Amino acid sequence: MGNWKKTTGVLSASMLLAGALFTSSVEASQATKKVDVHYKDIKIINNGVTIEIDPKTEPFILNGVTYIPLRMMGELYNKTVQWSAPTSTIIIKDQTPPISQATVDALNAQIKAKDAKIAELEAEIEKLKAAAKKVDLDDLEDDLNDDYYDYFGRDVDDIEILLSGNEKKIDVRIDVNGNDWNKVKESKKLSFLQDIVDDILAKLKDADIQGTVKDAKNGKLLDSFSLDSKDNVKLDKKKTDFSDLEDELNDWYFDYYSDLDDVEISLDGDEDEIDLTIEVEGDDWEALTDKQKLNFLQDIVDDILYEYKRAEIYGIVKDDDNGKRLDTFYADGSDDGKVEID
Repeated sequence: MGNWKKTTGVLSASMLLAGALFTSSVEASQATKKVDVHYKDIKIINNGVTIEIDPKTEPFILNGVTYIPLRMMGELYNKTVQWSAPTSTIIIKDQTPPISQATVDALNAQIKAKDAKIAELEAEIEKLKAAAKKVDLDDLEDDLNDDYYDYFGRDVDDIEILLSGNEKKIDVRIDVNGNDWNKVKESKKLSFLQDIVDDILAKLKDADIQGTVKDAKNGKLLDSFSLDSKDNVKLDKKKTDFSDLEDELNDWYFDYYSDLDDVEISLDGDEDEIDLTIEVEGDDWEALTDKQKLNFLQDIVDDILYEYKRAEIYGIVKDDDNGKRLDTFYADGSDDGKVEID
């Protein structure tokens, strides 16, 4: 024991802490007594690194127990050590190490990458859901083609039925010989389409069905159809291209009366119902007699009915300056085609 330094001192028992730093708290009464402590140049090595010791808080040995500074050891293990004098309490807390901006940026980058991956996976899930809902319509398509290829006998050739979509919505495309189809009566067309739709609904009762009939040779649209609330087929109205007839009417009637200027004729609708609009100079129109007006309108209507014999024609004469309605009229090609001015 020759190398030991022996010192006699007075220590507060409540301030002496053994080498076991972080044991559970105990209660002790405050007292003062003389003790013999021994110093032996005690060194502390933490993970291979020698810790520098303040001579004022040098470790010592008392009754065979080594005592070391609590604050120094606490800070080695990322603890903060505080002394509360009023309550004679030592308070030990974990230190929260500062987070660098580089660490924050790295974490944000990781979050962003994970969010992108989540979005990618969610999109893939939606694709898989859509694929799961899609019905293989090939078998049904084959059955329909077997049943309907000769529905009209020799009257309509080249019938081919194509289905696409899913169990909720089915698009039907029917390719036919265009010339043959145009000769079929509308009632027979509806029966043909209704039978096809009924066969589809027998397999997929909740399907929303719409379809087209096209010329097998050039893909030209011949008819389009949909279902009403009772699943009955209805042919959709097709708008007719009246541009050529419009041009002819404007060429023929722009100077029908020398006193009627700025005549412009336009057509809209389909071959069954035609909207006829005639724009003129308002004062010139009002100056015409009723007979002159009727002759003018009847000649225009007759030329239209020459092309579309059974069309209903709804007409209006408007002032080309302000759009004011000057007259309205009606003619029915399926009747006598006579113009009636309202």
